[in-house]
Amino acid sequence: MNDFPTPTAAATIREPTVLSLRRRRRLQVPLIGLGALFLAAAVIVVAIPGEQLEGTLLGASGTVSGGIARINGVIPLETDGWLPEEPATVLTESAADGTHRIRVIFELTALEAEGLEYSANDFTITGQGAVKSRLLWADPKSAILAQGEVITATQVFEIPNQAVDLILETDAARFALGAGHHTG
Repeated sequence: MNDFPTPTAAATIREPTVLSLRRRRRLQVPLIGLGALFLAAAVIVVAIPGEQLEGTLLGASGTVSGGIARINGVIPLETDGWLPEEPATVLTESAADGTHRIRVIFELTALEAEGLEYSANDFTITGQGAVKSRLLWADPKSAILAQGEVITATQVFEIPNQAVDLILETDAARFALGAGHHTG
């Protein structure tokens, strides 16, 4: 019961030589530098935000001034043939080349005691690499809701065919539109 290594085991244990210590140091310096470089890159990616296209997910409720809102549908007009009951000349004309039109079905609920003011003109669609899409038509164009009231608004926009990350936004909220409505 000797705790000391046997002579044959002791012969295999080597003391580090000056040459092996120098090799380790030569490897440590570049590895530490490489680690610092990766750490700096991670800090830059996390700390410097790019263009954020995040918004309330399609079908989920998001907070707006005075209440909540939810997008219940994003439907390409070209596929469902929908037109409003009252004629709208702008919707009977063809969409510009490279674009298509979508109908956004938007539900608003007033929760605050002061109610909720809605104006379709406050909404735009933006996206990464895409210009703001203007509102072509809306019903209702505006409304003032008392606490507890709910309305469903329909908004029609002309958007680029290829833009996939689109957001319906107003000063108070951002709503993701998904990609199911794209035609190209």
